[in-house]
Amino acid sequence: MDENFMEISKEDIENVENALKINSDYKLKSSKFNVKAFEKGQDIILIQYVANVENELVFSTYEENGKYFISETFGLFIDSIVNGNVSRDVFQSVSSYFYDVIDNPDNDYSDEKDELVTFLLLTEDYEEQQLLEDLNPAKIREDYQKDYNMIYADESLNRVQKSLALKELVHMSICQVVNDLELFFTRPYNLTPEEVAEKNRQEAKALENEMQLS
Repeated sequence: MDENFMEISKEDIENVENALKINSDYKLKSSKFNVKAFEKGQDIILIQYVANVENELVFSTYEENGKYFISETFGLFIDSIVNGNVSRDVFQSVSSYFYDVIDNPDNDYSDEKDELVTFLLLTEDYEEQQLLEDLNPAKIREDYQKDYNMIYADESLNRVQKSLALKELVHMSICQVVNDLELFFTRPYNLTPEEVAEKNRQEAKALENEMQLS
């Protein structure tokens, strides 16, 4: 098999199955997450909800000699499915702060920065000094302006590709602050229909190229 797999215990399968019944951030799209699905080698499709965006996650499964296996990437999500976390609230708070800072260059935002740092330190294991640097309004605006100048100077990109690229760079900056690996697999939540279509086209082209190389 080309895909990498990880072993998952029967107990963990049952824990995930039960957690999916109450976790509002993840829902099953097809099949069931249970031992029988693994025994049949069914693909398990989950819908992940992050900042009002739905992400489809597909995991392959199989059973061999009484052991159960699932796509290795599932290891990135199992903790938040079973235990739940505040990543969505954290992401939304940081995202709102970033766009407020960018959209209002004349505002100070010192108080808002301090409040956000306090909130993040209470909810997750962050380094305070790193947060203070990453959430510095001057740094956010400077990085945004550099990205803007770089992207809009690229004449090979059309209007939609430029706006999409800029939003993706802001999104990546937010993800780096939140420091949750799952979020790097998500799209910016504020894409226009044109940008969504362009992103779909880019992903389809990347998948086509990958299949040609394999």
